[in-house]
Amino acid sequence: MRLATVFNTKKNALYTFLLSLILLSTQAAQALPKAFEADYSVAKGSMSLGNLNASLQYSGNRYIYSKSTKATGIAAMLTGITITEKTDGLFSGQTIVPQNYLFNQSRRSKSRIDKIHFNGKSAVGSYKDNKFNLAVQPGIQDRASLELVLANDIGSNKQQLNYTVVERGKVKQYNFQKLGNEQVQTPAGTFNTVKVKVVRTGNKRETVFWLAKEIDFVPVKIRHREKDDVITTVIRSYKKI
Repeated sequence: MRLATVFNTKKNALYTFLLSLILLSTQAAQALPKAFEADYSVAKGSMSLGNLNASLQYSGNRYIYSKSTKATGIAAMLTGITITEKTDGLFSGQTIVPQNYLFNQSRRSKSRIDKIHFNGKSAVGSYKDNKFNLAVQPGIQDRASLELVLANDIGSNKQQLNYTVVERGKVKQYNFQKLGNEQVQTPAGTFNTVKVKVVRTGNKRETVFWLAKEIDFVPVKIRHREKDDVITTVIRSYKKI
C-alpha cells in the first residue's frame, strides 16, 4: 500500500473520530425524528403510480435514512421504474452531518446512479457519470438528509427555513415557507400538520409538504405540481422501530 494511501486513510478516520466527539458534545432541546418505517402511495390524479417505503434507523450517533419507490399498475407496465435513495452520517440533537448519499434510478431502458461523499470541507461524487468535487460549508445537506433537518426545525418552531444542499452535482439553496396548520386525513389516521412549501422564485413548479406533529414532523402528504401534472404522495402506514 502506498504511503499516500495510508495517510489519507488515517486522515479520514481521524476526521470521523473528531467529528463524532464534536457531535456527542452538542446539546439540543429537540431531537431528530424517532426511528420509523412508513409506507406511502404515489398517485397522479386518480391513477396510482407506485409505492414508497421510508425507513429511518439509528446506531449510536449514526443515522441511516432510506427510501425506495417502485412503480405499480400501468406505470410499472410502461416504465418498470424503481428508485432507491439513501443517506447516512452522524448526528446529535439538532445537528446532522451527512457523510454518504446514494440515488439509484433504474428502468427497463436505462439506469442512473448519483453518489456523494462528504468529507470535511468538500463534497465528492458523480451525477450522470460526471464527477464533481465541490467546496462546501458546515451545515451542508443532501436531498434526503434535508428532510430530517426540516422535520427537526419545524419541531423546534424555527422560523428561518433556509438550507444549502448538494444536488445533481451543484450546491443549491432550498428555502421553505410555512403556510399554517392543517388537519389531514390519511389511511394511516388523522394528523395535525404544519404545511410548508418550497419557495421557487420565477418557477411555476410547486412542492408542498404536510408535516405531522404526532410523528415527529415526518411528512404525511406531499404534493408536487409541474405544468398540468400533480403528483400526490400520502402516508398509508407508520410504525416506530
